[in-house]
Amino acid sequence: MFCNHNEVIVAGQKKKLSLTKGIVGGLVLGPLGAVAGGAGLGKTRTQFVCRKCGKTFDKLPHGSTIIA
Repeated sequence: MFCNHNEVIVAGQKKKLSLTKGIVGGLVLGPLGAVAGGAGLGKTRTQFVCRKCGKTFDKLPHGSTIIA
């Protein structure tokens, strides 16, 4: 069966860690700066899940609608 992923739900948000920002923060502000730069200030990604087949996506598939 073919699924065109028309109906998706928001599965959650993931925080993306940044190794480079952690190293720079550590060099500038010490251990506290490493924690803040590596984990606290990273980008947040929203994940979506297809209601029909369960496939997960990092971006909203083209032509899809978000179902609450």
